Amino acid sequence: MRTTVALIALVLIALVAASGCRTKTVYIESDRRSDPQPQPQPQPQPQPQPEPDYIEIEITHFHEPLAPYGTWVHIEGYGQCWYPHNVSDDWRPYSHGYWVWLNDYGWYWVSDYEWGWACEHYGRWMYHKNRWHWVPGYEWSGGWVVWREGGGYVGWAALPPTIGWSTSAGIRTVGVRWEVEIHEYCWVFVEHRHFMSKSLHVVIINRRQTVVILRQCSVRGSLTVNKGRPWNGAIGYDDAERYTGKKPPRRQIQDERDHKVPGHKRDDGEKVHVYRPKVKKADAPDREKEEREKKEREEREKKEKEAREKKETEDKEKADREKREKEAREKKEKEEREKKEKEAREKKEKEEKEKLEKEAREKKEKEEREKKEKEEREKKEKEAREKKEKEEKEKLEKEAREKKEKEEREKKEKEEREKKEKEARDLKEKEEREKKEKEDREKKEKEEREKKEKEEREKKEKEARDLKEKEEREKKEKEDREKKEKEEREKKEKEEREKKEKEEREKKEKEARDLKEKEDREKKEKEEREKKEKEEREKKEKEEREKKEKEEREKKEKEEREKKEKEDREKKEKEEKDKKGKGK
Repeated sequence: MRTTVALIALVLIALVAASGCRTKTVYIESDRRSDPQPQPQPQPQPQPQPEPDYIEIEITHFHEPLAPYGTWVHIEGYGQCWYPHNVSDDWRPYSHGYWVWLNDYGWYWVSDYEWGWACEHYGRWMYHKNRWHWVPGYEWSGGWVVWREGGGYVGWAALPPTIGWSTSAGIRTVGVRWEVEIHEYCWVFVEHRHFMSKSLHVVIINRRQTVVILRQCSVRGSLTVNKGRPWNGAIGYDDAERYTGKKPPRRQIQDERDHKVPGHKRDDGEKVHVYRPKVKKADAPDREKEEREKKEREEREKKEKEAREKKETEDKEKADREKREKEAREKKEKEEREKKEKEAREKKEKEEKEKLEKEAREKKEKEEREKKEKEEREKKEKEAREKKEKEEKEKLEKEAREKKEKEEREKKEKEEREKKEKEARDLKEKEEREKKEKEDREKKEKEEREKKEKEEREKKEKEARDLKEKEEREKKEKEDREKKEKEEREKKEKEEREKKEKEEREKKEKEARDLKEKEDREKKEKEEREKKEKEEREKKEKEEREKKEKEEREKKEKEEREKKEKEDREKKEKEEKDKKGKGK
């Protein structure tokens, strides 16, 4: 049976090879029940996905597919870059889509955008002139991001062009100051429980809160190399399961022949359909052409800049001149205006003064008139008052006399009444006194009896209280002793913890200091190298200039010498000619 299966497999392989198709290994399991003597089979190993049959494209291939969704612009130092249309002001890369797990590549970003196949799987992103720009690249991955985690949050950010990729070491992370390379508002954060959400853009934390979250998080890493491929696994599969409480979705990868994959088919629940052509890198002649074009562009930009600066200088001088003229004109107008205002103010003050004087005069006349009327009124009132007072005085004297007689009569009646009341009161007081003495005697006996009972009760309560106080005192002493022992133990633990934290802090400070010294040393070496190169360049330029001057000087001397020889020759020929003519 085994021999038959092997022969069938060989025949199939031969047929496929003959037809020119790409070969695949076919695994066929035999029916073990038909084998009378089963042999132990080795445990099958999980097979990695076969490498795709890559389509090769030029870097410029991105231009046409992305044109309907954004604009291509040239950025100094980066070349042709692209930015998307129809995104909000607080939009960030890798914010509209979701993450799934590929066994051979780690986390893969399923983008919601038609242009996501290129811009979120190739190249880098940078924030330039208040908008995000995509810088095309040559390498494909599940998502070019760096990861952070902590404080109940997980976050990621698009890698900038300054962070390169190495097929041997992956993304460089050692010595990278991420807070410098990536601005705090460029991070995308979600709570742990939302990490596997398919609507991440709905649950993303507002970017104004990222400043607080960044203090709670630490960098977990970026892409590394796994079997020669970019591996996006700084946040592990088990980490995601722990964050969300459920297993993250696993997918196989299905390569497509073009980028026109409908949105609902990019992830069918089992496979992700991916268009990932291999981007050909430019050869040496193209690089020379690029450098030449870059140099020409720089010279052109330099000339344009000089012309622009010249124009700006002229515009500035013109503006200054106009400004001075305007200031002089405004100053003159201001002086004239102030003069007019002063005249108007003086006129107004004069009118107001005259008005005030008139009002004061009228007021004085009015006051004098009112004073005179008042005096006359007061005189009449005084006479009427005196007359009234006289009548009242006579009336009062009469009333006083009648009152005195009435009081004397009432006094006499009162004395007689008081005498009778006193006699009745004395009799009543005597009866009350006798009654009170009897009550006091009974009260005293009762108080003595109650006092005796109270003393006995207090004695018993005191004994019970003493016993209770003794028990509470012993309990309190015990609690104080336990509390003291606990405080000493906590103090000792705190000292050990502080000592440990101090050692860790000193260690971190030392590492930071070493890193800073290294950076300073590298900076110094770079500056010295640049200085040396500059000196050599200047020396070379000086030598060339001296050489050129020397050649020009020699050329000039040669021309002068030839000129002199020519003049001597012509003079000699003339003399010979004259001499010959004279001999004839």
